[in-house]
Amino acid sequence: MKKIIPIIYQFTLCISLLEFSIINRPSKAFFPTINEPNKEELESSSIQIGKTALQLIQFGQNREAINLLKLGIKLNPKEKALWISLAEAQIRSNKKHEALSSINEAIKLNPKEQSIYFTKASIYMDLNDPKKGKVSVEKGLSINQNNEKGYFILGNCEIMLNNYKSALIAFRKSSKIQSNFWQAINNEGLILYELDNFKEAINKFRLASKISNDAEPTLALAIALFSINNKSIESIKLAKNALKSNPQYVLNEYQKKQLWGKKLQKSAQVFFRINEMEKAVREAKEKTQ
Repeated sequence: MKKIIPIIYQFTLCISLLEFSIINRPSKAFFPTINEPNKEELESSSIQIGKTALQLIQFGQNREAINLLKLGIKLNPKEKALWISLAEAQIRSNKKHEALSSINEAIKLNPKEQSIYFTKASIYMDLNDPKKGKVSVEKGLSINQNNEKGYFILGNCEIMLNNYKSALIAFRKSSKIQSNFWQAINNEGLILYELDNFKEAINKFRLASKISNDAEPTLALAIALFSINNKSIESIKLAKNALKSNPQYVLNEYQKKQLWGKKLQKSAQVFFRINEMEKAVREAKEKTQ
């Protein structure tokens, strides 16, 4: 922003001089010289705009970020990072179709960057179009076959397409590349549970919860333990802690959004109805209202 202010000031000053001359010297034509910013100044200004916009996105000021990024793109339409940042702000503003258009512009500028295809795949998933998401993520993986995030997104697409075995393969590739990628390990557990491999699912949920204190693997572990060992002290304690950490997991719709399968969702409903969970479930629901 430091370099764009002087540029704007120059334009404002020139316009003021023009108005002054017309009013005070009507008998003589006056043509002021406007100092237009050069290419380097425009590119530098657009970079500063992009940095400021990213800060706005981090603080949740997505509308302001979108307006600022559009200005940056006008100054420098060939700056790929601006298009990617614009897409991110649009995603957070629930403008997914617009985000898709922005990502396509970024791809035109650099069709060989894998991460752009992964972002595009995520947008398609949000639009509930996992088929196109799968095509996009596979394009990214064709550029780099050693990307754990790419295989993770591919696995999520396969879950949405009910291709559980293919999803499991993708998640295993992801966690093999990055051994502490708890989200991929957790999702392995989700698939294994749907495939009735409860013991192995428990192992995955337990490993994921050791790597991260996130509510999802903790609650999934609690539910899986309950399904094979009714009302165990460990399962009840884990579930209470998980719901306190993230009460949204008490909601069936939120579980679906996190790609929980039907069997795990049904087991959760049974678990939440036991007397020992009554208070924790009620408090979690109250927090989500």
